[in-house]
Amino acid sequence: MIAFLEGDIALKTPTLLILRVGGVGYEVHISLNTYGKLPDTGPCKVLTHMSIREDAHLLFGFAEPLEKSMFQHLISVQGIGPQSARTILSYASPTDLEDSIRRGAVHEIQRIKGIGPKTAQRLVLDLRDRIRPEEAFQGTHDQAGTSTYTDSNISSHTKIQEEALLALVALGFSRPAMEKSLRNILSDPKSPRDTESLIRAVLHSL
Repeated sequence: MIAFLEGDIALKTPTLLILRVGGVGYEVHISLNTYGKLPDTGPCKVLTHMSIREDAHLLFGFAEPLEKSMFQHLISVQGIGPQSARTILSYASPTDLEDSIRRGAVHEIQRIKGIGPKTAQRLVLDLRDRIRPEEAFQGTHDQAGTSTYTDSNISSHTKIQEEALLALVALGFSRPAMEKSLRNILSDPKSPRDTESLIRAVLHSL
């Protein structure tokens, strides 16, 4: 299995990273959490998990060890696959999700798209005792580098809106509904002006 990849970023979107490693471009699926922690261009290192299906081999990437650990915990729960786990980690940071699990806050978890009451209850029951306390305090830069995301001053408003729309559709939401949500949020003069914050605003508005 591939434990991590280190190379140059060829493409970065809120849900997908193309990493150029030794002349090969690796397609890596990422969460919004990881998107916000990676640089836009240049050298990058991501931890990875490979999901093997009958019809595809998919790589999922993480900017920090805690997110990878949480992802692997999530996919061990019946009814939660890799894509669902990525969506969950796009709604909540690994530490926030861990806190909800520890507190048994089923109502918080079931707000996430695709997670109903039964799955949320199962997730809490399965993971509450398996998540080690020290996992919450692992460093976020010991394996995945020290780069952090900064807003691009040259990204146009339209480009940010398009990136947010594509990311939300990739996470499983319907395009018309997301277009409407984006229009509603962007009608506010105080609405977010970067892709990550805009996506989070839509997710929290649902």
